[in-house]
Amino acid sequence: MIRQRILPLIWIAATVLFIGLVPQPMADVNVEFNETDWVQTNGPYGGHVYTLYATPEGVLFAGMSGTGIYRSTDLGDSWTPINTRLPYEPGEGFYGIVFAKKGNTLYAGSGGLYTSTDNGDTWHHVPTLQTRLSVNGVVIIGDRIYISTYEDGIWYSDDDGDSWIPANDGLGRPTIRVFSRIRTTLVVGTENGAFRKKANEDAWAPINAGFVEKPMDMEPINSARVASGAEPLRRQDFPSGLRVDAFTAMENLLYIGILTGGDDGLFRSDDEGDYWTRITTKEMTHTVEALTTSGTVLYASTTGGGVFRSKDKGDSWTTVNNGLTDHTVSALLAVSEDTVFVGTWDGGIFRTTDGGKSWVEANMGLMGTSVKALEVVGKTIYAGTSDRLFYSADGGASWQPIKSTSLPTEYTFSTLSVSGGELYIAATRFSPGQQGGTLAVGGIFQLDEANNTLVEVMTNDELYGIECMEIAGTTFYVGTQGRGIFRWKQGSDSWTNLGLEGHTITALSVNGKKIHAGTLSGEIFRSKNAGKQWKFISSDMLDNFISDLKWVGSTLYAATWGKGAFCSTNDGNSWTPLHYGLGNSSLVTTMEPDGTEYYIGTYFKGVFQWIEDKKWWKPIGSLRHRVDSLAVLDGFLYAGTNGSGVLRIPIEKR
Repeated sequence: MIRQRILPLIWIAATVLFIGLVPQPMADVNVEFNETDWVQTNGPYGGHVYTLYATPEGVLFAGMSGTGIYRSTDLGDSWTPINTRLPYEPGEGFYGIVFAKKGNTLYAGSGGLYTSTDNGDTWHHVPTLQTRLSVNGVVIIGDRIYISTYEDGIWYSDDDGDSWIPANDGLGRPTIRVFSRIRTTLVVGTENGAFRKKANEDAWAPINAGFVEKPMDMEPINSARVASGAEPLRRQDFPSGLRVDAFTAMENLLYIGILTGGDDGLFRSDDEGDYWTRITTKEMTHTVEALTTSGTVLYASTTGGGVFRSKDKGDSWTTVNNGLTDHTVSALLAVSEDTVFVGTWDGGIFRTTDGGKSWVEANMGLMGTSVKALEVVGKTIYAGTSDRLFYSADGGASWQPIKSTSLPTEYTFSTLSVSGGELYIAATRFSPGQQGGTLAVGGIFQLDEANNTLVEVMTNDELYGIECMEIAGTTFYVGTQGRGIFRWKQGSDSWTNLGLEGHTITALSVNGKKIHAGTLSGEIFRSKNAGKQWKFISSDMLDNFISDLKWVGSTLYAATWGKGAFCSTNDGNSWTPLHYGLGNSSLVTTMEPDGTEYYIGTYFKGVFQWIEDKKWWKPIGSLRHRVDSLAVLDGFLYAGTNGSGVLRIPIEKR
């Protein structure tokens, strides 16, 4: 089954723009929804955590992609969703949720500003902002509330949000990434540098003019002074266009994580930004994503490098990743010097109570995983995320991981496939090349159910970026990013390149010696002799990314990202559009045949079933999520979503 791929962002943006410009099919009338609706299963737990926050009373909050806000009152042992009265679209608008508290009022910012006076049980939109601003920072100094917005600058209120005044003199309208303070001085990190505004100043001033390297004889935590007898330091200018990703403050020290040219890393200032000292350790080879402090301990996280700890204010660092299975850390929260929470890109939340010496998952109740693939073997349903594989033997009531670290280190999950009652996983490992560029190794793994682990079947360094996989008996076919299609037969020690080099193969369907291949750019190719020769067969209607290809009986179905679904009854020589009932659901992400039944998932427009005798699509419940995979088991249809785990709904056979 073909699932979500990591699509080029530019291509997606162009596609969405194109869809917005062309006329869309009108929604069909008399559409009837099922009386039953989709129900969230209990997992898989985890997901992308954008924000972590603790109130002075010790209540924890997490902002997640796809499922909104969660609260924990037991130090992360369990989490409860608290989205009451939030006008929230699953997976849309909840990116960069931030929190602050003033008195008994809790503030949450995302696609607007929201308040709660009952610790998050209910939320109320603050309607007095001029527009529905994308709030990504909240700072409170005394009675004044400041908010930062992604593209509309800084605003403040002195009357608890009844009125708002812009505060952008000297700042302009940059793209703001982080907003913080050191005592009563505000600091802003943007796509184009850092800015500072002191309490007695009316305008913002840039604070990214330059930095000094820390020599061995420099006094600790002082970027402007040098030890007696040392040579004067030559101040270097920061390159223009630096991006600020993280801020934090400790005592009189300000810390900043930046990304630009060759001067990426972590910097420290003891004079509110007039001078900076680079304090990046050699192990920090990735972008600094988050910073947090407690007492005199400083924690930093990086994209792919995990967590680092410093007990001397940044002069030296220790890597603290034991037990942290997801090293792409996007949020950090220290509630004490030794008790720290991290939010990861896909693995949810981890907690340490010993200063990072060991980490454990703290995901109970978090429903934010992005499920790229679903497959069923017997009575067990399997769900694949970016780097892990989960299974449920009780219809989604509980989910268990395959050996915690499901895939070998650095492998990124691509897709699942079943053959002969066995489950196979395709994945790709990316690593830096010796002379620049990126090396990639594609791998096929088989589930060893008895030992709850994965066993390597075959790898190949020519399989650059596996996009899809189909298995016919003991023969494996994989589509790749730009290198065409490869075939491997069990018992052979090598892969065979079947051609179509230069194409990114996003969908494969094998039927005997016939192979149909769909591409990122919307072509469909056919081979009638197991890949020896290929013929281009798609029509002008199929000029959008082919997201799936499936046979149902003697009919071949094609799902496209932008033009809906099509079918062919003559091997793909001609195609008939299947639009009735879809309305404007033109972004079809996945297909799932079940005998003679045929289901599709879409991009935030729901799941549909094809009704052959009426030639139209019937909506299955009401589901406003991006659906990337579907599976059928024991009378239930399961949907794997981007950011909301797995949901299910009962279905009736016709």
